[in-house]
Amino acid sequence: MQPEPDEARRLLEQELSDPRYQRDATGPLREAADRFFAWLDQLSLNLGPLNLPLGPVLLLVLLLAAVILCIVLVRPRLQRGADAGELLTSPAGVTAEQLRRRAKSHAQAGRFDEACRELFRAVIRAAEERQELAEQVGRTATEAGTALARAHPGQARQAMHAAELFNYSRYGGGSLNQAAYDTLLALDERLQSPPEAQHPEPQQHEGARG
Repeated sequence: MQPEPDEARRLLEQELSDPRYQRDATGPLREAADRFFAWLDQLSLNLGPLNLPLGPVLLLVLLLAAVILCIVLVRPRLQRGADAGELLTSPAGVTAEQLRRRAKSHAQAGRFDEACRELFRAVIRAAEERQELAEQVGRTATEAGTALARAHPGQARQAMHAAELFNYSRYGGGSLNQAAYDTLLALDERLQSPPEAQHPEPQQHEGARG
């Protein structure tokens, strides 16, 4: 038979009164928490006729600090994992030329975010095919751009900018356009040229001041 509600409540209260539960509800951790909250309750700011409790304010500040810490430390790691997966979703057997065709198809349809990401993959895959970069599972866009910059010092700035475009299309909250796609196309074409024919884009300098 199932116990009646009152009887069930009595049995539960009797069970919770067991010394084992009392020990679990106490202890160093519980005592430290009680002391901390008691200390918060005692904090106050005396402004003449006003006596403002500081405990809730401090608790809110600590909560905000924890949230900011999570954003600063945890979110980049999560993005790093997502970035690596996004960069290497193409099967190992897919060639740079196949990735270029995918990018072109996306661009013709106006899907420039997808086009730029596929073209960036093509740039990295082409560098691997030329044995300028070692194939590396789990490499992020930033890591790939850095490795490409080391392999092509004359195109270092453009290589890092290409990685930034990839990351922006994934996490920047905006969309890429034809100009971004053309920038990646230009980088891909320069990297396919013989090393002696590769020239960095001219840097803009401020004019002389009188």
